Amino acid sequence: KARHRRCRKIVHGVISEMCGKQGVQYEDFAKLLTLGEYSSLSRHLSSTARSLAREGLKKQELEMSEKLVGLGVSQELSQLVAECLSVRREEVRAQLVRDSCSVSHCHLTDYDWKLKLIMSSDKLGSIQRPVLSLDLELREDGRGREEGVELSKEELTKLISSLEAANKVVTQLRT
Repeated sequence: KARHRRCRKIVHGVISEMCGKQGVQYEDFAKLLTLGEYSSLSRHLSSTARSLAREGLKKQELEMSEKLVGLGVSQELSQLVAECLSVRREEVRAQLVRDSCSVSHCHLTDYDWKLKLIMSSDKLGSIQRPVLSLDLELREDGRGREEGVELSKEELTKLISSLEAANKVVTQLRT
């Protein structure tokens, strides 16, 4: 029973690390495993959890457990991993989505927009031209930065068309 609790703690710790949270530390298991064994176990559990999550988070625990047994994992450990992954299914899925969204060095984290009306300039007395001010929050290599851009009506229409085309391609890839 104590062994079962320690295994569960390792599995949940590895899943926590996958999800960007603090996982378990080697010091917690130094009496049971060498550093190499702990590192290998952690890497394999993470890889297995990711592949099981990618292949279908909707699979039942039994199916996941059978797949793990097919990979050479003991029945007891495979049931434990499948159970832990099943419990934290949404958390793992959300992290996989975040990972896939941030495949480039820079990705969008938030945005803000304002509509402005330019009434005049130093050269013209009366213009009355609408301009969209778009502020983008980007994350690049773990650091945040902001970019701002002003778009005319034509530029905004072109941007919206481009984004709609990109959305259409992503939708087609999903199906």
